[in-house]
Amino acid sequence: MSLRALITVLAALAAGHAAAENVYRCGNVYTSVPCVNGRLIETHGATTAAQRAEAARVAAHERRLAEDMARDRRRSEAELHPAAATSLGPAKPPAAAASTPARTKKKTRRKTRSIESDDFIARVPKAKSATN
Repeated sequence: MSLRALITVLAALAAGHAAAENVYRCGNVYTSVPCVNGRLIETHGATTAAQRAEAARVAAHERRLAEDMARDRRRSEAELHPAAATSLGPAKPPAAAASTPARTKKKTRRKTRSIESDDFIARVPKAKSATN
């Protein structure tokens, strides 16, 4: 429950049954006992039946709105599908992939570097000849 809602409920309760009593606001707390730096809150009589009916109507309307929003959220979440693992390469049809035999990768030998060749040597590539 949020702080603002709690304060509103406490104020409504204090005003509802303490119409003749003084109500003091002490920080974020409402009480009938005076406190240091407390402010006196004026309370005006009890709520009328029309005010209670209006409050009940507003509460029922907000409850329906909340249920509608929750139902819409659940529906939209159900429509979402998690992303599947994909490949960055071109897509192959499943039938074509199954008909091709599996190739085994040929092992290649890596050239071993000698101790003397630890330095990096940059080489300029040969220019391609123009055939025009």
